[in-house]
Amino acid sequence: MNVKDRFIKHGIICFAVFFCLSLIAIFSPKIHLGFMGNIAFLISGTIFTTIGVFIGDTFRRFVRPDAYFAADAVDAFKKKIFWLYGPQCIGWFIGVIATNGFMQNTLGFSGLLA
Repeated sequence: MNVKDRFIKHGIICFAVFFCLSLIAIFSPKIHLGFMGNIAFLISGTIFTTIGVFIGDTFRRFVRPDAYFAADAVDAFKKKIFWLYGPQCIGWFIGVIATNGFMQNTLGFSGLLA
């Protein structure tokens, strides 16, 4: 799978996740963003998390070990699961933090993650 296809795949997944989060924000009695705030949340969340997940996946592909040295089967399972999903999850989390910072500092919406 080439780079463009991987980026599009990550973008679709992040869009689906932030579409669900936007629906939750729309029907939440505690979050009041308005129409443009919800659209900005969907677009900025998709962009920032897609970039974060893509960078995490690229990092994973570059530094993933060829062999896992583990004490037992549980340790090997943990290492395999981490190197399968860990860097992408870390990149997604950094993208969520960037989205929250963009929404608060640039657009003036507060209380998204608080």
